[in-house]
Amino acid sequence: MKSMKSIKFSIVLIIMGVNLFAHAELQVIADVGGESAVRFYEAIQPEHDETAPIMPHAIPPMLSEADMLPVVSHQLSPGVLKERTMDLAGLQPIFLVGNDNMSVAWLQSKKQYLASLHAIGLVVNVDSLSALIALREIAPELTLIPTPGDDLAERMNLQHYPVLITEQGLTQ
Repeated sequence: MKSMKSIKFSIVLIIMGVNLFAHAELQVIADVGGESAVRFYEAIQPEHDETAPIMPHAIPPMLSEADMLPVVSHQLSPGVLKERTMDLAGLQPIFLVGNDNMSVAWLQSKKQYLASLHAIGLVVNVDSLSALIALREIAPELTLIPTPGDDLAERMNLQHYPVLITEQGLTQ
């Protein structure tokens, strides 16, 4: 019985001894700088008031359309499209154009139909703001947004524009 008490007492002493070492002061093994992490958060600009510090690499508060130009879609070019039937239920009608002669003629001939569909236009190849404005003047009732079309071209297996994409498929 006495030996059992001494074993328990020994175990308690060992646990207390281990516990003392666990509360020892931390030692710094390496300090690699202490650089501020602010630069990683600049892009999301967490502070939005006059007193916020100015971050030199932050995204400007206002980007104009001219800042997005030129738009170049490497996988798309003007040309004749093989029309395809597709099931794209729920898709808002969109059309792709560029600032080339074929797109201009297509836009002039289809603008009433595109407006009746409430189609949104993606200008996938345009080199200047004046060219974009000229396209908008052809069909002022339509929304024309400059944006690269390579991702859409890849997903829909497109090589050419102008094209209208609706719930039913691709037409020219």
